Amino acid sequence: MSSRSLSSRADALSNIARILDAARRVFATGDGTGPLTHIAREAGVGIATLYRHFPNRESLACAVYDQIFATEIEPALATFADTGASRQALLDVAERISDLILREPGLVAAIGQLTEVTGELLRRSMQTFTPILRAAQQAGNIRPDITPEDIPVLLALATTAFSTTNLDRRTRRRYLSLLLDALNPSRSTPMPPR
Repeated sequence: MSSRSLSSRADALSNIARILDAARRVFATGDGTGPLTHIAREAGVGIATLYRHFPNRESLACAVYDQIFATEIEPALATFADTGASRQALLDVAERISDLILREPGLVAAIGQLTEVTGELLRRSMQTFTPILRAAQQAGNIRPDITPEDIPVLLALATTAFSTTNLDRRTRRRYLSLLLDALNPSRSTPMPPR
């Protein structure tokens, strides 16, 4: 690769990083509907550069959410894996996601399909969920009819539901805990097939 190509690539990566940082700041202070020119100006790039990397507001918001998810949620997922799928660690993951969603209303407003996007980000951890889930099922800690595909969907549905409520953190944790009880094998009835 030529030095000119490397320089262009480095410039593009630098622009993307600045756009994402600016978008995170702008989404955090607004309702997610302001003009993208404000984000471009805040990032120190032209609007054409912003659109070259992010064709619309939703793609930019999803990229910011992905970045936050990688730094704040994925470490909690690693802890979940390290604890052998403890209920407490899974509750912590769910609580972190719901806290993130409530803390970033401008970002959430710009994302659109929040539950789907959250589920997709969680599905990146399927390799983490699968062996842990199987071990927890063999130990009798998680009902046998749960599949690895169910975990991201359940977490996405449970955590994003709080984006439209006005519950305090303690109450949200209570209801997240109740929802996660559905994973418990005692007193469960067989689920309908997928």
